[in-house]
Amino acid sequence: MKQFSFPTAPDPAFLFGCGRFRMEEHLLERCSEEVLKFGCHPLLVCDDNSAAIAASTIDASLKAEGVELRELRHNGFCCRDDALAYAESGALEGIDVVLGCGGGVILDFSKCLAHLAGAPVVTMPTSSATCCAYTPIAVCYTREGRYVSTSHFRHEVASALLDTTILSRQPPRLLAAGALDALAKKIEIEFWSKLPAAGNASGEAASRIAEVVSDFIYNDLDRKIDAAIADLARGEPTPTLRDVFFDAIVGAGVVSGISGGSRQTAIAHRFYFFAKQSHPEKMASRTHGELVAVGLVMQLAYNGHMAEAEAFAARLRGWGLPASMSDLGLPFDDAEADACTAFIEKTKTMKAAIPVDASAIPRLRESMKVIFK
Repeated sequence: MKQFSFPTAPDPAFLFGCGRFRMEEHLLERCSEEVLKFGCHPLLVCDDNSAAIAASTIDASLKAEGVELRELRHNGFCCRDDALAYAESGALEGIDVVLGCGGGVILDFSKCLAHLAGAPVVTMPTSSATCCAYTPIAVCYTREGRYVSTSHFRHEVASALLDTTILSRQPPRLLAAGALDALAKKIEIEFWSKLPAAGNASGEAASRIAEVVSDFIYNDLDRKIDAAIADLARGEPTPTLRDVFFDAIVGAGVVSGISGGSRQTAIAHRFYFFAKQSHPEKMASRTHGELVAVGLVMQLAYNGHMAEAEAFAARLRGWGLPASMSDLGLPFDDAEADACTAFIEKTKTMKAAIPVDASAIPRLRESMKVIFK
C-alpha cells in the first residue's frame, strides 16, 4: 500500500504564492479554461456551503468540455488525519488535479489532499477572509478544531481563481476579516523590524520589500475597507471591492512569500493560535481574520500605539466584529492571561524579543489589558 505523509519542515526554496492568478467576473462559469491546463480528472473539494454557492457552476463548465467532475464533501476542519483517511480509502485514486472551493479551511484542506494525491491544486475562494487561496501552506487542526501546526508544501498553488461576482456576495464580516488579516502584516513586521538581524533568510532586500508591500496594503485597505463593506450591499464587484480582494488575498500572500513564511506574523497571529488551541469548541465558528484582528489590538498596544489600539478596537466593533475576550465569549481573568502569556512566550516571536528587550514579557502582559476585558 502507498505510504502517505506530510512534510515535517518548510522547504528551503522560496515559494512565492501561486503559478497562475486570475480575478474576473463570472470566472467559475469558465473555470474549465484553467482546470484543463493541469488535468482532466478533477476532484472538487468543498463543504455544504461552498457546494451550494459554486459546485453546479464548476460542474457545468467542465461538463461542457466533456470532463466528469468528482466531488469530495468535507464539513470538518483542515485535519491531516482526515486527509490521510480519505487518501487511504482510495478517494484520491485517478485524480490528476484538485479543485478547492470555499473558505480558508476548505482551501487549506484541498492543499493537503493535493499533496497526498501528488496533484496540482487550483483554489476557488468563496470569500476573501484569508490569503490562503494564494499561499502554499495549510493551517492544520485536530478533528475537534484544536490547532496542531502548519504544513509547508513543496509546490505552489497551481492557479488561484478569484470570481469577483461570487466574492462580492460574501458576508461583510468575512470581507472585513480578510482585510484585517492583511492589515496585520505591517503591524507584525514592525515588531520584527525593531529586533537585531530582523531580516529574513534572504537578507535585507527581502525584508525591505516585504515592509514596503505590507505598508502599501495597510494604507490601501485602511482607506477602502469601509467603502468596500458598503459596496457589498450592491452584490456586484466595484473597483473598490476588487482592490480589497486583491490586497487581502494576493497582496498578503506576496508578503508571506517574500518573507519566506516568517517574520510577517507575531503577537496577533500567536493570539489566534492560542484561542484556537485553548478553546477549540468556542472558536469553531470564528474565522482566522476575526481572531487575528483581536490579537492585532494587543499587537498595536505592545508596539507602543495604545491610542491606535483603542481606536482600532472601536472600529472592529463598528463592523460587528469582536475586539476583546468578552466579545469572543472567552474568560479574561488572571489565569487566562497567564496561560496566554505562557503560550506566546514559548514561540519564536517572543524568544527573539526577550534577549534584546528585558521588558518584552512585562510589555506583553501590559498590552493584554486592552483585550482582556
